[in-house]
Amino acid sequence: MKKLVSCLLGLTLFCVASMGQEKRPPEKELKAQVNHVKSSGNDLLHLRFKKAHEKHVAEANRRNKGIVKDINGEGKPLPKPATPKLPAPKKPPLR
Repeated sequence: MKKLVSCLLGLTLFCVASMGQEKRPPEKELKAQVNHVKSSGNDLLHLRFKKAHEKHVAEANRRNKGIVKDINGEGKPLPKPATPKLPAPKKPPLR
């Protein structure tokens, strides 16, 4: 008897819980959610590429500033390469 009562009580609780759940949203709402998720992903991807582009542009600008300084002679001049001194050539012996 106890088993039967507990089984019926469990079944009743299960039915009440399933009735209390919200129904699935209509198709329009699901499509709107899908579009929102897609656009959010696209926004994140766009932001990632935008940041990478800004980084490349900043690096190119830094590189170009250095080239302009070298061309215009601004800043320190480029160091001259060190050349080793060669010994004087030996004279051939007299005959």
